Amino acid sequence: MTEKYRLDAQLLRTLEENGGQIAAQAKTTLLRDPALIELEEPLKFLSSSWRDPLTPGLIRLSCEAVGGSPEKTFSAALALCLMHQSFYIWDDIIDNSSFKMFKPTLSGKFGNSTALIIGGLSSAKAFSILIQLEINKQKLAMITQLCWKLWASIAQAEIAALEKQRRGTFSCRDKLSKIKKEAIDVETCATIGAIIGDGSQDEIGHVAEYGQCLGIILELWKDFHVATNLTFGLAEKLKSGALPYTTLWASQHSEKLRKRLENLKTSSALDESLVARVVEDTLATNVLDDIVGKIEKKADIARRELSLLSSNRATRILKSLVDNQPKLFLQSLE
Repeated sequence: MTEKYRLDAQLLRTLEENGGQIAAQAKTTLLRDPALIELEEPLKFLSSSWRDPLTPGLIRLSCEAVGGSPEKTFSAALALCLMHQSFYIWDDIIDNSSFKMFKPTLSGKFGNSTALIIGGLSSAKAFSILIQLEINKQKLAMITQLCWKLWASIAQAEIAALEKQRRGTFSCRDKLSKIKKEAIDVETCATIGAIIGDGSQDEIGHVAEYGQCLGIILELWKDFHVATNLTFGLAEKLKSGALPYTTLWASQHSEKLRKRLENLKTSSALDESLVARVVEDTLATNVLDDIVGKIEKKADIARRELSLLSSNRATRILKSLVDNQPKLFLQSLE
């Protein structure tokens, strides 16, 4: 998941300290599998372009936050990393993303068919690890059900969005709803950590709500960065019609931008100057205030949920992940 977000260097170090070992193993799990030797070339490419310390770091910290032993989360964290690797691959296929930050994506380099297969293998490996977790049956059932809910929610959100985009009815409200649904990936990681840590029902609920808020914050970061072309992916979004929330919100508050986007639908060419004008029109609205306000609101809720847990090292680290989000977000734009 970390590839999606520009995290503060200190926070990234914290995530590496807590999840780096698992992240390193996850990125080479398929590559080291002798049964997949014929896929060595695309798997090497994937291993070099993907790393996710956020998922294992959050699972470990959530376990420790409710008084559990983070070492017990290793296998579950590895499995969730591999699931998120699947989402990472499939997102690029759905978005028709051939490049990110001037580098080819897996589907851009090896084609959608190969990327689909590797995404499926990553998911299959994840579930093969999950079913072997050395925990009691009740916890295992809870975790597998959470993972199924994660997959079902993301699948339904993607299909609904694609259908509305096809009809040309995908609105600002629809995109915000999709962002909230996609935050289930971070929420699921936090919840699984708390379950493995033997948290009470109330503690698990507080950690889950924290995860949902953090997930929304990170999705809003990504969305604004895409809309202002900081990821160099806005042109592909404009071509496909899969517009970011930021762009959709701005178009509702700017007739100039709305007309420009309408004209782009019938334009046969989309050059850098047109993309730049879309960004200028977007930033001419109050959309930045809207995004910052939403981040501040979710950060406040996340802090409140953590305050209901006993204070320890992990809760302090989790708090630091949301404490400065509005400030970090603005710094990321400089």
